[in-house]
Amino acid sequence: MTSKERVRRAISHRAPDRVPVGFEATPAVVNRLLREKNCRNFDGLAAYYQIDICDCHPDYIGGRTKVWKEGDIALAQSIYGGEVRLKDNGGETHSVMHRYPFSEQTTVKDILSFDWITPDDFDYESVKRKCGAHEDKALIFGHEGPFQIATFMMEMSDLFSKMMLEPETAKALFDRFVQFELEFYERILIAGDGQIDIMRPHDDYGTQQSLLFSPALFEEFFSENTKKLADLAHRYHCFYQQHSCGAVRALIPALIGCGADVLEPLQKVDGLDPESLQQEFGGKIAFHGGIDTQSLLPFGSPEEVRAECRRYVRALGANGGYILMASQALERDVPTENIDALFDMRNRE
Repeated sequence: MTSKERVRRAISHRAPDRVPVGFEATPAVVNRLLREKNCRNFDGLAAYYQIDICDCHPDYIGGRTKVWKEGDIALAQSIYGGEVRLKDNGGETHSVMHRYPFSEQTTVKDILSFDWITPDDFDYESVKRKCGAHEDKALIFGHEGPFQIATFMMEMSDLFSKMMLEPETAKALFDRFVQFELEFYERILIAGDGQIDIMRPHDDYGTQQSLLFSPALFEEFFSENTKKLADLAHRYHCFYQQHSCGAVRALIPALIGCGADVLEPLQKVDGLDPESLQQEFGGKIAFHGGIDTQSLLPFGSPEEVRAECRRYVRALGANGGYILMASQALERDVPTENIDALFDMRNRE
């Protein structure tokens, strides 16, 4: 069974030959593993760990790549608008919003007249190359969704104020980005020519204690657009995978109703334990992830990691419906022996 067949069977709630596996890690972790495993490139690392999913997101070729300094502060232009601050985290660079394009005074007219990113800012030939290089793998693409992008365009407190006090302005912001996404994603799917398996927008709807807003507000502001995106994926025989960190169990019925096929990453938070998820939602939506990157993978033993992997596989993947992966991208605090334990083939049976 190829990786593509294995992942498609699992998401379709049919038992594959083994549980499929995904991989995400920061560049520093990837480079460390390349050295330690004597692999020339990521494809070699994917073969070493028998990873089933590869990325095929298009390369950005737009002009918003300016980087400069203001005193000791390193800044860069966000591809979506505004400016980000570049922070060195001990050898890796992370970006945080520094100046937002929109403010509390933003109107619908401001949103519609803004110089938005366009689908022409990406190279779709790169999609074809990535698909051609990984024909036997399950192929995934996607980037920040309408809520996540809105938090890059306006401070979150202002955004929530708009949702409550000026809902037409908040909807205009969400809808304008989805307008871009629908064309952008369709051009990716066309470039993929039937080879792409998973479309994965990133929207973090939860904290580690609760949702950021009520299911009713999800229905008001995000349900229709989520359906549009899921419908687009399905028109091209592609699965729709919703990324959302946090305690999002209360949104799962709504996501199923919108057509979501997969939910990830299953953080270690109340309500997302694998046994109860399987009991309530088994066969209705597949799950991806769950192996904790905050405590278990950095600080646990390899034996504890293997035990937790087996727990998730047995609870969620007995008859398909589960893809094994960490709950977040692997970071430098995760020792290699625990990464090896995560991807131990014995976990996949």
